Amino acid sequence: MWSLTKRNLYLFFSSPSTVFFSLLGALIAFVLYTVFLRDNIDSALMLKNYNLLLDPWVIGGILTVTTITTLTAFSQMIIDRGTKTLADFLITPVAYFKIQFSYIISAITISIAMQFGMLAIMYTYFSITDQLRFPFEQLVPLFLLIILSSLVWTAFSQFILSFVTRIETLGRLGTIIGTMSGFLAGVYLPSGMLPDSAQRFINLTPAIYNAALFRNLLMKRPLSQTFNSVQARHIFEKSMGVRININGPLTGSTMVIILFASFLGFGLLSLLLSKRSRNFITRQI
Repeated sequence: MWSLTKRNLYLFFSSPSTVFFSLLGALIAFVLYTVFLRDNIDSALMLKNYNLLLDPWVIGGILTVTTITTLTAFSQMIIDRGTKTLADFLITPVAYFKIQFSYIISAITISIAMQFGMLAIMYTYFSITDQLRFPFEQLVPLFLLIILSSLVWTAFSQFILSFVTRIETLGRLGTIIGTMSGFLAGVYLPSGMLPDSAQRFINLTPAIYNAALFRNLLMKRPLSQTFNSVQARHIFEKSMGVRININGPLTGSTMVIILFASFLGFGLLSLLLSKRSRNFITRQI
């Protein structure tokens, strides 16, 4: 199993184009924000020292976009299905669940690596342009949240790719999900500024809670330094998707539970489909 995991990781990271396209959605969101969106959001909010708030705000959103769009972390699984390599693996003594688990471990590792890669790019840029600094005590919670995000969206990807056999189909799905992810994470437009119907739809996905957890963590100190009024702070948090309201504001613990529930839900659905998926592959032998 570990040999297969190492193989999958090697094939992914040895292809620069695969790595680039796995980050493309996040990179586009980052460029759009720095070139167009930041000044527009600032003019709408009219905040002093807005960079102190908006830089960690967009980092939280783009980290969410990054983990959603690492759908290509499963590219080797799709290639193996399409070339019937996966069917050949079933002839070997390696159990099917171990083969699938190797793809999952590879995808989780890739998702974590891609998030750290984007974090390094954004932090370097903002530390140079805006002197952004993260307190040391944020690093461990940030790392744990990155792992949780990877688990949730790896389970999601495993579920929707259960029967995909063509790399072209993966590319089309990646384009659709990449386009949607910027809106679902509230990067292109803060979720609190969307119509109520759009907010209700976004609240049905784990993306907005994922982004809100990142933002709650990274913006904790800037928020306390910027707002003296609790009411003004709450209005800002709600409009920018830092605070999610569903019959009242959700706590961080509640949003973590939502992400865990999403992980378990997607994982269970993937497990239920795994038998059908195996039968589909077995017919190729």
